[in-house]
Amino acid sequence: MRFRPFAACLLLLLVSLTALVPISAQGNPTPTPFIPPFGSVTDPQTPTPQVVFVTATAEASPTPQPPAQPTLPPLPTLNAEMMGIQAYANVEIDGWQLLVDRAQFMQLRWIKTQVNWSEMEPAPGEFSQVFSVIRDNLIYAGRRGFKIMISIVNAPDWARPPEARGQLEGPPSDPNTYAAFIGTLLDNWGTDFIHAIEVWNEPNLIREWTGAPKGGATYKRYFDAAYQAIRQRSSEIVVLTAGLAPAGDTADGSVNDRVWLRELYSAGLPINDPNFGIGIHPYGWANAPDARCCANPSQGWDDRRVFFFLDTIEDYRTIMLEFGHGNGKLWATEFGWASFENLRYRDHVAGPLAIPPTEPALGWMNRLTEAQQAQYIMRAFELAQSGELASFMGPMILWNLNFASLEGYINDGTPSLPEAGFSVLNSDWAIRPIYIYLSQSPRR
Repeated sequence: MRFRPFAACLLLLLVSLTALVPISAQGNPTPTPFIPPFGSVTDPQTPTPQVVFVTATAEASPTPQPPAQPTLPPLPTLNAEMMGIQAYANVEIDGWQLLVDRAQFMQLRWIKTQVNWSEMEPAPGEFSQVFSVIRDNLIYAGRRGFKIMISIVNAPDWARPPEARGQLEGPPSDPNTYAAFIGTLLDNWGTDFIHAIEVWNEPNLIREWTGAPKGGATYKRYFDAAYQAIRQRSSEIVVLTAGLAPAGDTADGSVNDRVWLRELYSAGLPINDPNFGIGIHPYGWANAPDARCCANPSQGWDDRRVFFFLDTIEDYRTIMLEFGHGNGKLWATEFGWASFENLRYRDHVAGPLAIPPTEPALGWMNRLTEAQQAQYIMRAFELAQSGELASFMGPMILWNLNFASLEGYINDGTPSLPEAGFSVLNSDWAIRPIYIYLSQSPRR
């Protein structure tokens, strides 16, 4: 690959940004862990995360060497308008500006964040500092030219059924309460810089939808209320159904996502609205994006279509066509591959190596190298922007930018939380290979 002067300048700038000053988060956020829904998975207790950045210590002995920069294979030419990343946004503005820099250097057009209602409105009509911190951060990103997507989740206990309070996350008793929060948010934040809203997250999982019946018909009541609240304020914001977790029916009450989506379509969706789309989470576990179901013998994460990127996309497209939604788009509001290679605790050079999750059902998280992770992500972007898929795939949001930097997600001597392996940045915000791949790949 020819090394261009612009690329040299860019790499120098990337290196200069790998050491950051300490930044602390506002409030006590609890982002939803990524726990694959299939198999005997235990949902770990999520510690209260805080953003922690520590620069490398000069006293480290012997002097460790940073990971070698990857040798890049030929990279595809991609359309930045169809690419984005999900970031944890509850950080102080100086830190957020650096995160936005990162997204810009990767030549991405979209920034997505999850809006946690339970943190923002702890009592009816009372709004926490988190509400204004995330508002200000997203406005800043919008002014930098990014399109903004938000996913609005997690009802506060005061809005939930009494028997669901203090339990796993879930919806409010009354869909209109959810709609009222969305209306307040849009009235306060404005609609100029919000380009897409995802109505909830993975409601086919028990850990995301506790306290209400699980199924597309029930969710439809909440979607309708949210849709009306949004449309009363904007006809241009793209309204997306919640991205579902690729899953089968499980003993704990989670629901097959394909069955769930058919039920939702049967309940009626605004398929004639050009600014409406279907959210999708086409994760691939440790299977390559081109791979197809099924392996024999199975390793536990390669024997069902839900484990494969392309098979999930194709199944969703088939359902869209069944219900006359051929002009609709699938928006990958989350996707990605995990690698724990070279993730380190606090310091990407001298810190202890991260320990991957040890649950048997998460063994696939210790399979991929950082280079494989980067290659799979680049290939997934390329597939979605090529051939038939390009006719019905909307933007794809890579998950995630900075979760490895949250306190408790990478630990010293104990297993890490699963979502750390998906992070584009290391625990101290040093860049990982996928960052280099994205920053160096050409755009059209």
